[in-house]
Amino acid sequence: MASIYKRPGSDVYQCQFYVSQPEGGLKKIRKSTGKTNRKEAMQVAVELERTGQGAIKAGSDEGQRAKGILAEAVSEVERGTFNAAAARKYVARLLAVATGEEMPEFSVEGWCQEWLRRKARDSSKGTMARYKTSIESFLLHLGARKVKPLESVTMANVRAWRETLQDGGRAGKTVNKYAKDVGSAFRAAIREGLITSNPCSALEAVSTEDSLDRKPFTIGEVVSLMTAAPSTEWRGLILAAAFTGLRLGDASRLSWSSIDLASKTITLVPSKTKKKKREVTIPIQPDLLNFLESLEIDDDSPAAPVFPKLAMIADAGGSGLSKAFEKIMKKANVDRGRASRETGEDAKDVGAGRVIFERGFHSLRHTFTTWLRTAGVAEEDRMALTGHSTRGSHAIYSHADAEVLHKAIAKLPSLTESK
Repeated sequence: MASIYKRPGSDVYQCQFYVSQPEGGLKKIRKSTGKTNRKEAMQVAVELERTGQGAIKAGSDEGQRAKGILAEAVSEVERGTFNAAAARKYVARLLAVATGEEMPEFSVEGWCQEWLRRKARDSSKGTMARYKTSIESFLLHLGARKVKPLESVTMANVRAWRETLQDGGRAGKTVNKYAKDVGSAFRAAIREGLITSNPCSALEAVSTEDSLDRKPFTIGEVVSLMTAAPSTEWRGLILAAAFTGLRLGDASRLSWSSIDLASKTITLVPSKTKKKKREVTIPIQPDLLNFLESLEIDDDSPAAPVFPKLAMIADAGGSGLSKAFEKIMKKANVDRGRASRETGEDAKDVGAGRVIFERGFHSLRHTFTTWLRTAGVAEEDRMALTGHSTRGSHAIYSHADAEVLHKAIAKLPSLTESK
């Protein structure tokens, strides 16, 4: 490594370093840095050493081989046969000469699958399902072009794909999510040095005016849903979702190990943030507490589900919990709200997009949040209760006080008083 020093009577730093000779051995090099500041002189010394070593290297076997490769490339340019494929070929050969490493090459499909594999290590099951859907949709649109080099994808390719999603009936928010996922794969490729630009980045987001916002239920509607529920487990599940904001999967598979009746809290890691191990603690609202205390607890199975029968049923599907809840809504005369598009036979068309309504089981989560906001609970406390972390590093560095959260839950309405 280069070193610096001053000659007697001089304020200018000199530098000294060694470079390897092509025939073997080392050669000592001494030069003036032209700098009187030590830090600046050291920077110059490092650069002089790098340049000196490069000059010697150019005369080595590796340097001569590199010159030969460049000469071949120039010859192709002159013949008019130099293209992107040729450029990749020559750069790969130069890298092999300089470092002995092979330059990674990916097709569009190959990189997308590699990206999915890496994301699976840190993403939840639900998030991965979305990533796979987005990537598979894009690759299906590319068809035979998916086996072409990664850098062959253009902005026009991405725009055409987005338009097919819109024409197929998918809402604007869904289209933007798909494009964001695919764009993330290309951004990762840029960081790897595989491509230089992201074909998704220059596209403006599509309009979301056709997208639906989830709507909450009123207190009366929640009471009607519980009345129409076909079993005690279903009544408890609706009650739990309304007063904890838990998503369908987390609420239906809630276990007794997550419940502390003494401290009146529910503590768990929601499935959506399982990879990040982001735990939430929710004080138990009085109506929900009364229900839980009325149930028999198996002391021999502390991890048993609170709703054992419902915990065995899948969330989605024709016979899943979501469909069952739709039937409960119909029986309770609770309106599902506006549909994302016209329903009918076309709702089963391949690629048309799933028909969603403004209100469903997830609306209970919106109901919980709406009740908290209506009761004047601060946004930070609402985020702590719902497990949201949309404000940057809030979830990592901000911790809600347990007493504050208990007071927040105490502000929620009572279903028994509304009857």
